[in-house]
Amino acid sequence: MAVAPDGNGGIYQALVTSGAREDMRRRGIQHIHLHGVDNCLVKVADPVFMGFSAEKDVDIATKVVRKRNATESVGLIVQKNGKPDVVEYSEIDKETAEAKDPKQPDVLKFRAANIVNHYYSFRFFETIEDFVYKLPHHVARKKIGCVNPENGEAVKPEKPNGVKLEQFVFDVFPMTPLDKFACIEVRREEEFSPLKNARGTGEDDPDTSRDDIMKLGQRWIEAAGGVVITEADAFGVEVSPLISYVCDRTLPIHFQSTNATSRAERTSNSSRAGRSRRRRCWRRRSENKTTPD
Repeated sequence: MAVAPDGNGGIYQALVTSGAREDMRRRGIQHIHLHGVDNCLVKVADPVFMGFSAEKDVDIATKVVRKRNATESVGLIVQKNGKPDVVEYSEIDKETAEAKDPKQPDVLKFRAANIVNHYYSFRFFETIEDFVYKLPHHVARKKIGCVNPENGEAVKPEKPNGVKLEQFVFDVFPMTPLDKFACIEVRREEEFSPLKNARGTGEDDPDTSRDDIMKLGQRWIEAAGGVVITEADAFGVEVSPLISYVCDRTLPIHFQSTNATSRAERTSNSSRAGRSRRRRCWRRRSENKTTPD
């Protein structure tokens, strides 16, 4: 018998036992943002999302993006038996996954992809004791390292040899009245670039995550009236979050000239040092090209 993490749904019990909820209460926190750590484009404590949720006076809200295609391995936010819920991709048959929206034949009928980006009211956290024992346990068959009892040698299994019981953070959704739940769709290219796969996969891997950050920075600069010039087949620029949280023409950062130019020097070396040099390059130029209000 071995112990293992209880899944991200264990956060609710942990908020109580760790004292985190009591700390929130003491500091008067009313609105909480939860997000996955593997999404490099997440807008932490997004004021638009938080304000939307607070204005709606809901207990739980979630951001979604449109499913990339019918076979993308993502759960879906749905209404099931009159309650909000999440259906895992493994629970959907091929016909349902490929179904088209009758009103919009060019998009999927079930397309609201769950990106683990949620809002909670503190009021909801005050009820944890009422629902935490009701959360289901999901069986996950995993490859679990162990010790051969005959010779004491460590064993790295090649196929699943154990069972883990996990809880999911969205297991509370069906326990939430529909009028206390909200959902908002956001642009994938602006807010969702997960890191799921090893480098070289070409989808949701370290290279695509880095590229998505660089492309986002370029769009921000161009939206603010700047021009990004790169060399060879390079593209984009990384904008430090210390300079901007989100860019558009209403930002308190503006270019002195619409002809202002930034150069992102990219090399084939994608190491941390290489990225650091590019950040310094942009920061030095930004000091000359931008002026805060």
